[in-house]
Amino acid sequence: MRKFVSGYWNSAPSCVRLPATPTGADRALAVIGTSIVWVSFVFVVFPNLDLMVSRWFARGGIFVLAENPFLRAVRDKGRLAQPYLIGSMIVLIALQRLLPERMRVCPPEKPLFVLLSFAAGPLLTVQTLKLLIGRVRPRDLVEFGGTMDFTPVWQFSAACSRNCSFPSGEASAAAASLSLLVLVPSEFRRAAAIVLVPCLLFVAFNRVIFGAHFLSDVVLGWLLTMFAMAWIWRWMEAFTEAKLWP
Repeated sequence: MRKFVSGYWNSAPSCVRLPATPTGADRALAVIGTSIVWVSFVFVVFPNLDLMVSRWFARGGIFVLAENPFLRAVRDKGRLAQPYLIGSMIVLIALQRLLPERMRVCPPEKPLFVLLSFAAGPLLTVQTLKLLIGRVRPRDLVEFGGTMDFTPVWQFSAACSRNCSFPSGEASAAAASLSLLVLVPSEFRRAAAIVLVPCLLFVAFNRVIFGAHFLSDVVLGWLLTMFAMAWIWRWMEAFTEAKLWP
């Protein structure tokens, strides 16, 4: 479990001692952070990549699969599942506090990690960047029947004031859902990941098909959330090692 994700942050409370040498957790954060930099560089230098991919799913300025019943069902079920998932984690934490002897199989840091992943990714990171960047969605561009102009990723814009394009909330939530793997027994975790990851990637890319997000919105939404998850896990590892969990 402790090798699932982690990071390279070097500061910590004085009561928590982090490993002096880089761990698997540190390397994971370094890889994710480097990926964010390089992916951002590619989309900034070649902004037409976003438009090119969006054009694949548009005909005559219309995203033809936006009303596809199956794709809409995938999106709707993904959104509906999130409140139940978060509620289940809260119940697990409450049960562990009330019945610690019976709930040893699920220590509180596991559901807490899931909750913090959703809080740090889809809620804090995504909503803050949406407000600050103000990027217009593909379906709102002149090229696709809208009235707005295209702006590259990370470029500040006043064209959108709410519910903006960058980064993708659905992609971020899909990445945060990977935190559920900590609840899977270690011997089955790899198999669960093989099944779960492609499904979540499809959920995330579905928004590009709809014309709701650019490819960069989805890829960076995923990576930024993974980075936040890795940072959270590293700190939780440190607190677990210091025996600060109740």
